[in-house]
Amino acid sequence: MLAKYRAILRMKYVEMFSYQLSTMVWMFGTMVQPLITMMVWMNIYPDQGDAFILYFISLIMVERLTSAWDVWEMDRQIREGTFSYQIVRPFHPVHWAIAENIVYKGLFLVVLVPCWVALSIFLPSLQLQLSAAQWGLFLAALLLGAVIRFSVSFLFGILGFWMTKVTALYAMFETISLFISGRIAPFSLLPPVVKQISIFLPYRYMIGFPLEILTGAYDTHTLVVGFTGAMIWSVLLIGAISWLWKAGLKKNQAVGG
Repeated sequence: MLAKYRAILRMKYVEMFSYQLSTMVWMFGTMVQPLITMMVWMNIYPDQGDAFILYFISLIMVERLTSAWDVWEMDRQIREGTFSYQIVRPFHPVHWAIAENIVYKGLFLVVLVPCWVALSIFLPSLQLQLSAAQWGLFLAALLLGAVIRFSVSFLFGILGFWMTKVTALYAMFETISLFISGRIAPFSLLPPVVKQISIFLPYRYMIGFPLEILTGAYDTHTLVVGFTGAMIWSVLLIGAISWLWKAGLKKNQAVGG
């Protein structure tokens, strides 16, 4: 398994650098919305400027390291019939998707960490004072968030066996995520009813929960609820992928795919 992953990672690395310009444009383009939102909140609450800088710069990091885009690729490949080549490979298509995620996020990390360090020289609010235990909690929450976002994206992609343009449905999911996951505002600024609802939905655990740990806006109750919810959603989504994948293959074979 490890040898296969090393081979796939090398392939995805070469593939990524074949499209360097588009990769960099896509990466920096995703930073625009958080920065605009940050400036809006800083104008509304000018006395909390440092807190918003830390939150939204952290948001860029967390959002990129948990991002997933497999639904777009799977939707196109299933409609065009090219996904059949993925199915007949000896290695499950999910492993190719995971490898691609690892390579792209590795690139984002290499670019974003030096940018953070450089900015922290001029912006003291970005100089994190986290203990080893806090870093451990953050990384665990970040990993669970990445698992949830990837699983959701792959799950929607599998729906392409039954639906056309499944990306439209996924866009609705992402629109809701924009308001509940912590991408528009910190959870402290959201209405109480939204905070209560977010506990039972996956959105908070994808982005908002890791952000709460990184920015220090958490307590013991937040950690218990956060890790419990994130692990439950991870298990449920992975189980749903396994079940839907088998059903999707039967559907694909039934129509001669």
